[in-house]
Amino acid sequence: MNNNTHNYISNSDIKIGLPAIEFKQLLNNRRTIIISDENLFCLYPQVFEGFDKIILPSGEDTKSLKTVELLISEFVKLNLDRNSFILGFGGGVICDITGFVASVFMRGLNFGFIASSLLAQIDAAIGGKNGVDFGNYKNYIGCFNNPEFVICNPILLKTLPDNEYKSGLGEVLKYAVIQSKNELFNYLNQNAEQILAKNQNSLNVVVNQCVKTKSDIVAKDPFDKGFRQILNFGHSFGHCIEKIENIPHGIAVVYGMRIALKLAVKKGLLSSDSQNNTLKLFAKFGFTEDIILSDEHFKILAGDKKKNLDLIKLVIITDIGKPEFVNFKIDEIKNLLK
Repeated sequence: MNNNTHNYISNSDIKIGLPAIEFKQLLNNRRTIIISDENLFCLYPQVFEGFDKIILPSGEDTKSLKTVELLISEFVKLNLDRNSFILGFGGGVICDITGFVASVFMRGLNFGFIASSLLAQIDAAIGGKNGVDFGNYKNYIGCFNNPEFVICNPILLKTLPDNEYKSGLGEVLKYAVIQSKNELFNYLNQNAEQILAKNQNSLNVVVNQCVKTKSDIVAKDPFDKGFRQILNFGHSFGHCIEKIENIPHGIAVVYGMRIALKLAVKKGLLSSDSQNNTLKLFAKFGFTEDIILSDEHFKILAGDKKKNLDLIKLVIITDIGKPEFVNFKIDEIKNLLK
């Protein structure tokens, strides 16, 4: 596998294919502490040798202010200073919380990621968003701060549990639907079997395509004020579903995209043919079901970060590769989905 280094985002090197153990060459002899989870500590003990480490429980519940306090307490005990380096080795949860705590401790330490999940390699570790959840609301507390480097090696995905791999594929499908040139959409259609089998060459293509797409979008809107929000396709509904149904993020996002497709067709903004072509691609990766939103889902949706008074800005597509923003009232969404 080729080792590719990209400088898509200012001050952040994204290294695709670099072996995880090679992170040591990027540290420049700085004192480093590794934040990771229990599963990775058991699977890759060689990465942790010779370093202070904090091992957290796996799962979304870890992404909380309580964990931030725990980490800061450990940093104080370890006598870290502003020259120390924080390395997050894990999936989206570890990357989100590592970036956040590194950004706020002593007003900011340098940090980097070894992204161990497909979702982290193509999305969570890229773009400088860091944060934690607050109650039922995802990523309500956070900041923008880019890691010094991100290592994305698809070989790490061999040990990824099937449900987490499927979650990552949900985000891959999001990129395929919003990417303007349709390259990824076509590639996924032609190579679904190899990607499902975790073929390393196919995954290298997918990770490169997704990283480039996200980085190009982020470069145009680094602080998420407008254009970058097309990356939220499926997410407003997905976050509600993820919380209520307690399912992995990317799987919930696919449910959210299916709802967004239905809304677009009902509003006359998307053709049935484009909807069907998109759903056929989803089906190739095992996503065939819909979910009916309850009052509990809509209660969380009403608190979405993208809400403005009684309107919520949703990302819909008018065709494959053509995302747009449309404002909806909550009652309008309920009526259209009946």
